[in-house]
Amino acid sequence: MAVPGYDRGAMMLAEEYFANESDLFLETLRRASHPKALAELADKWKIDPRPWARKQILAYLAQPLNCPGHQPVVKHLFKYAEEHQDHELMAAFLVAFDRQVRRERRTTRRWDVRARDAYDEEKLVTARDARLFKYRTRYYLRRRAWRYFRRLGHRDPAAYVAAIINPLAAFEDRDLQLGENILDSWALMHACFGKHDALEFGATHIQLKDGRSLAELSPAPVFPEAWKKPEAAPLLLGLIVRARSRLVRVWATQLFQREHANFAVGLETILALLEHEEAEVQQFGAKLLEISTAVATLPVGSWFKLLQTKNEEALQRICDAFAKHVSGDRLDLAQCVELACVRPVPVARLGQRYLKERAINSPADRDRILELANMNCAAVAGELTAWALGILGKPEHYSCDTVIRFFDSNLAETRTAAWTWLVGDSPGRPDATLWSRLAETPHDDLRLRLVDYLQRQVKVPGADPNQLENVWRSVLLGVHRGGRQKAKAVQQVARAIIDDPSRSESLLPVLAVAVRSVRGPEARAGLAAVVSVIEAQPQLAEAVGRCLPELKLAEVPA
Repeated sequence: MAVPGYDRGAMMLAEEYFANESDLFLETLRRASHPKALAELADKWKIDPRPWARKQILAYLAQPLNCPGHQPVVKHLFKYAEEHQDHELMAAFLVAFDRQVRRERRTTRRWDVRARDAYDEEKLVTARDARLFKYRTRYYLRRRAWRYFRRLGHRDPAAYVAAIINPLAAFEDRDLQLGENILDSWALMHACFGKHDALEFGATHIQLKDGRSLAELSPAPVFPEAWKKPEAAPLLLGLIVRARSRLVRVWATQLFQREHANFAVGLETILALLEHEEAEVQQFGAKLLEISTAVATLPVGSWFKLLQTKNEEALQRICDAFAKHVSGDRLDLAQCVELACVRPVPVARLGQRYLKERAINSPADRDRILELANMNCAAVAGELTAWALGILGKPEHYSCDTVIRFFDSNLAETRTAAWTWLVGDSPGRPDATLWSRLAETPHDDLRLRLVDYLQRQVKVPGADPNQLENVWRSVLLGVHRGGRQKAKAVQQVARAIIDDPSRSESLLPVLAVAVRSVRGPEARAGLAAVVSVIEAQPQLAEAVGRCLPELKLAEVPA
């Protein structure tokens, strides 16, 4: 029950906010509940010529009609819209009234006298709620709102199609979550499926015929001839873009494909479909793009915008159309590299294709393809790295500062391809500066390859002893990784100590890491290395004892 004093205050504030076009108007109005005062305000509201006032009516109808005492507001505004044939306001009322009826599923336990057994019976029942009007009135308002559009369809089919698009676009997924919600949407069902043979339209409810289901529904609108007119095609496409519910989007898509398969869709519309947030709409836009005759004249900038589509299926279709309609001479080298460096595989492969068709001759071209070191697509990174280093790594073009960028890449595939190039017959193989910088790499996979390479080489150019110590430490301290590289690193540490005993103070702790490993092969390799060091350099026994006090060294007679 409303508090009289509070209600008068709310009405006074609402009238003041209405006069001043305040953002607080609707919020305050919904708190007021005096029918007579609300009716008077509604009469002023409905004839107010300000665009702001009309916007507030639409916003009011978009909210639930559940404010006590607001029946006069709804009735006065509705009658005014109907009398003045205001299609936009009537569309808002149509959606609001459809939302007023929502049945619920209830299961009742029944007894079958003949079978002498109990069974569950499921029915749709009207639930009590706080919305305005009794259910009989709600049914009447639904029918009356739809009757307005139905009469328009008989009188002017073209105007009907243009007018009914707005309410169809306004239905949201939350309005149609359940099957019973769909059946309760009176105007929506009449407009979209009014001629479908799976449905029975009663005086107050819509039912499925025995043995039929909602999954069978396909577009069967009233006034079907009006939807077949060429003028309806762009309206359907606009509805696909604007619709807030999947049901309406699918309906409009199917109806368009059935009735307007040969309609020439403009590029702007296709772009709007491809930029839609829903994957199904993007895929539909990609299909239209494939068959469009206007794509041959689409600017390269627009193509690049299309390639930002996130839906994978749509993106693949766009890339196929791109490859078909865009020749390599329409792209500059920077655009080819840009394509190759993106993450989605179809786009990166486009860039790879165009790059391999180009001749790289000038220093500016070589500087441009150096950006491939920043590739983000693992699927093409290895091949493109090999291609780029085949150019940048030629003796006449080689520079350590250039090729090292590929070894610093965040992609393992790029680093692997760069290593393969290096250990082949490359100008980087004897480069001491390059090897020195590789010894400082933060990438674990490169450190392991470096240990493998050290095992096969007597000496690596430019490999500073201190740098190699860091590599060995990093490999041995990789507690989450086993492998043969650890044993190789242990052997290399032991050999370094034997060759230069002065390095024992820094390298023996590295051997101790291996000896104390919980992994058996690593511990055994560490013990073998310690023994080999003491056998080759007996004077280091004391240093070994300090580093590994738990290790008991005993002399064995010759």
